[in-house]
This record gives sequence, C-alpha cells and structure tokens, in this order.
Amino acid sequence: MSQGNAMGLTKVRADQMIIGVWLIGLGILSYTGAWWPGTMFVAGAAWSVGDLVAGRGWYAAHRGLWSIALGIWALLDFHLAIFFIVLGAAIIVKALARPCAFGKPKPFTNNDLE
Repeated sequence: MSQGNAMGLTKVRADQMIIGVWLIGLGILSYTGAWWPGTMFVAGAAWSVGDLVAGRGWYAAHRGLWSIALGIWALLDFHLAIFFIVLGAAIIVKALARPCAFGKPKPFTNNDLE
C-alpha cells in the first residue's frame, strides 16, 4: 500500500500529477514551438507540483522558482545585471522566508524516572 503525504495523495497519484504537468507543458511547447526557454518553465512547474504534493512547500518555491527564473533570464538574453538582481533578491527572500533550522524548539523529553 502506498504511503500518503501531506496533501493526502499517494505517491502514485502525485507522480501522475507531475506527469500530467509535463504532458500539458510539452503540448503547449509543441503548439507554440517555444522550446527554449519554455522547457525551463515546464520543469519549474513540474518541480513545484511534485514538491507541493509531497508537502515540501519551501522546496517547491525554491527549486521551481529557480528554474522559472533561469527561463526568464534566458528570455532577457542572459543579461548580467538581471542575474545579479535575481540572485540578490533570492538571497533576501531566502533569508526572510525560509524556516530557520536554529529557531525550532527542541522536543520535550521527560527524563524523570518515576
């Protein structure tokens, strides 16, 4: 039996959703002929869906948005200024939005032997 995840979907159903996103994206790219950087947008969407259904919200934003940002950067002719602006914004967002590993409270353990 497949184990469910945060959204109550089984791994098989989550994989089916990812495949569905890829097929829709490839269909759109085939129709428009915009293979580059369109594949970066499709990959970003597929990674985002895969991570969201697995319950990894931050990683969905992180991996998917980086792939989409690379596609946008390609649309803007790989201009170096855009690279530094996006990189700086990503560092700021990561510092503000990512859950802090050091701020988590330790789980309570009762060490009393009664």
